[in-house]
Amino acid sequence: MRGPLGVDASERRAILKVERGLSSLTYRADAGSLGDGPVAEVVAVSPGLRLVSAPGEPDALLRTPGRVLVIAADQPGTIEVVLRAARAGATLAATLELTRMGAEAEPSPEPRLRPSLAEGGVEFLLRAHVSLRGDLAAPRGHWICGPDAPGRIEGLEMRAVGEDLPIEYQVAVAGRGAGWSNWTPAGAYAGTRGKALPLIGLRARLTAAAAPGLALRADGAFLGASLVTRRGRDVELLGPTPLDPLVGLRLDFVSALEPVAGSPSMPPVRQPSRLRVFRRPQPEREAA
Repeated sequence: MRGPLGVDASERRAILKVERGLSSLTYRADAGSLGDGPVAEVVAVSPGLRLVSAPGEPDALLRTPGRVLVIAADQPGTIEVVLRAARAGATLAATLELTRMGAEAEPSPEPRLRPSLAEGGVEFLLRAHVSLRGDLAAPRGHWICGPDAPGRIEGLEMRAVGEDLPIEYQVAVAGRGAGWSNWTPAGAYAGTRGKALPLIGLRARLTAAAAPGLALRADGAFLGASLVTRRGRDVELLGPTPLDPLVGLRLDFVSALEPVAGSPSMPPVRQPSRLRVFRRPQPEREAA
């Protein structure tokens, strides 16, 4: 089976920029993934770059989360990484973290704790299809993409963990003639995949089965705009204009009686420049 542009649908490719010096490529566990994750392999490196694997590990291969490759770069360059599904139909969602090592390396972030669950709420996962990244997932109260790692969200799903989720949602998709989708029940996907049509709006509301004292808190990051925060039994996230794609989302239950705290002012969300994902270069046509 083949995807668009002749790319095998069972794999994903990305080209990452590497700075001069030592860097580490780490395969991180995806908190929302289920089943076997994909296998990551570095299939090409530019001149002046060398890969160092752990003793006993295959060269250039990261089979499971927690594995690390060290990259020694005599000069700036690039590496090409391929994610291959562990088996037919398995997920291609994975998190690969490229970090500069040494004195100039950024400190590791503190582990994030899941917020306390409001009375009457249930645990759930937020899943999203993100352009050039595939399917990502995050538990309630955590960002998918967002200010620190913005990505164009093309569709999403909210799924309960062990209980029924009293939420339904609508999405608005960019493009000619686009509008709001029908209301979608929890556990169903809303939006598109692989059509380069990002979401430009989201509505979510509690159903009649939700506890009376429960409310929703939704935070949305739209490209080039400040964060949008809404709270209530029904919420709506929209950017300043219909052209602003949704590049980050966080959703959680809160108590309807809890006082509303003012949100800190944050700068507009910009596309990251430290790491870029490029399309695979196309061969040049020969001159006639």
